[in-house]
Amino acid sequence: MANLSRHAGLARALGHGYDTFEAIRQAARSCEDQSPDLFAAFMSAAGAAADGRDAILTAASRPSRTAGAAEPGQPSPSASRAEAADWIAASAIRLATSLDHASELAEARQDRDACRDAAMAARQIHHLMAADHDDADTR
Repeated sequence: MANLSRHAGLARALGHGYDTFEAIRQAARSCEDQSPDLFAAFMSAAGAAADGRDAILTAASRPSRTAGAAEPGQPSPSASRAEAADWIAASAIRLATSLDHASELAEARQDRDACRDAAMAARQIHHLMAADHDDADTR
């Protein structure tokens, strides 16, 4: 029974991670053309989100379909670059923490590797957005 619960928790975390990476990718892509000075940061964040999403697909315990439960409070299309960067950075660091925990639940090496690779992508996104966010208000 404990293994079933552990597997369900891992599958939920992977489904949530997939959905959140996709939401981050979409938010970053929607901002990349709005600001030439932040184009590279948003484009890199979108690329890292795709990498994280794809890493989750390598997990043996990946859900057959996602939960549709991405991070709440996704920025609206009219959000400022700073608001979008805030949401992306905060979502990414929460996601990295969740994936770190999921890797501890994983029994299969393939699942642990997928969680760790996805967590690394989430940390990269956080680094990109947190670093550029401080300057976004002044631009």
